[in-house]
Amino acid sequence: MESPLNSKMNDEFKTVKKTFQCDLQEHTIRECILSELKNEKVKLFIRQPHNLINEEILNCLNTGIISCIQDLQLKRDDFSSVGEVTVSLNEDNSWSIEEIDVIVILNVKDKELLRFINSCLKFFSKSCKLPDSVNFFASNKYEVDSLQNYRTEIEHLVKQLHRINMNKKEKIKLHNIFKVL
Repeated sequence: MESPLNSKMNDEFKTVKKTFQCDLQEHTIRECILSELKNEKVKLFIRQPHNLINEEILNCLNTGIISCIQDLQLKRDDFSSVGEVTVSLNEDNSWSIEEIDVIVILNVKDKELLRFINSCLKFFSKSCKLPDSVNFFASNKYEVDSLQNYRTEIEHLVKQLHRINMNKKEKIKLHNIFKVL
């Protein structure tokens, strides 16, 4: 029978998570993970079938990036590739990979090129049999910038609404305006 103390410790280990980004033009995903975790025990690389994200999947992701981009003869400034990795600490004090997002960001406005790269990455996703916790896609820098601007504007609006909510006079004034409408 497990003691309450051990149970609590297990719960604590399950909640420890870490998210970091990798420049995939400089390193492979595997190199980035090992570097970030500074050679701590990484359960991922123990070849066991119950590990959903294993070394074969990481190799397949790297191969996909190389295959889908290399033949296009893009200049290094025309794209960037970024990986965002989320890991969690397990009961046995080793790290497991929870989620990986690999994004190829094009710095050129070419929708056909974007479609081609996404088709290629989709092919690799199916070929590698990637689990749902791995996302592999391309986006256009200009679309990403627009989304980031949109997010910034929404965050600004939320701050304003919070400020209004905290100020009773403005809250009453705003309420009266909407009441009229």
